[in-house]
Amino acid sequence: MKTLDWKSLEDAKILVVGHDPRLQLSDTIAPYVLFANYYFKPEPKSGAEKRKYGLAKSTFEHILYLTNNKFRPEQFYLTNLCNDALPHAPKGKTVLIPKEKAKNGINNIKQILSTNPSIELIFPMSLQVNYWLQKLGFYAGSVDFITSTEPKIIGLNNSQPYFEPKRSGTFKLVCGNIYKAENTMHTIIPILHTKNFPLKNNFKTYEACYQKIKEYFS
Repeated sequence: MKTLDWKSLEDAKILVVGHDPRLQLSDTIAPYVLFANYYFKPEPKSGAEKRKYGLAKSTFEHILYLTNNKFRPEQFYLTNLCNDALPHAPKGKTVLIPKEKAKNGINNIKQILSTNPSIELIFPMSLQVNYWLQKLGFYAGSVDFITSTEPKIIGLNNSQPYFEPKRSGTFKLVCGNIYKAENTMHTIIPILHTKNFPLKNNFKTYEACYQKIKEYFS
């Protein structure tokens, strides 16, 4: 099963790029990226449905918070770098997006931008998504970030492949920075995955990165 992009209900202004469609601890695959369709429905009462709604709500509120509510949820277009269901990673590990899947995802992003010229901003979520976007030349970032975030061979060759960077903490090198897409004028701002919003526990260390984004939109 392939997850569908969530297309904006108005002229799109923001493109949000997620990770992959399968939930980390189950085989459930979102029909639309990050269950975005749930956000525009009444909040469900049951546990599983309510959690899906919660993920969608967190996604939209994440971007609204960072942009100081300068945009409307109806102006958000959502995709994943990989919309195909990937094999589960071992417990506690991050699912690996294979290079070819990442290339396909970038081609899809380019197609979205081509057919939605009103898009101004791109928010790529998570360490691995931004690693592939920089590694494959979608936007120029930090050589240090790319080399330090290169996935370890042990994860690539595992029977259940997983993504683990050579060095920990590398996302702070790029999170909250302002970049431009290669050959376009789109502004790119790397952010944490929406499952980490609101910031809590270890992710509280990203508060300075997020404050920098909010100041950009002030």
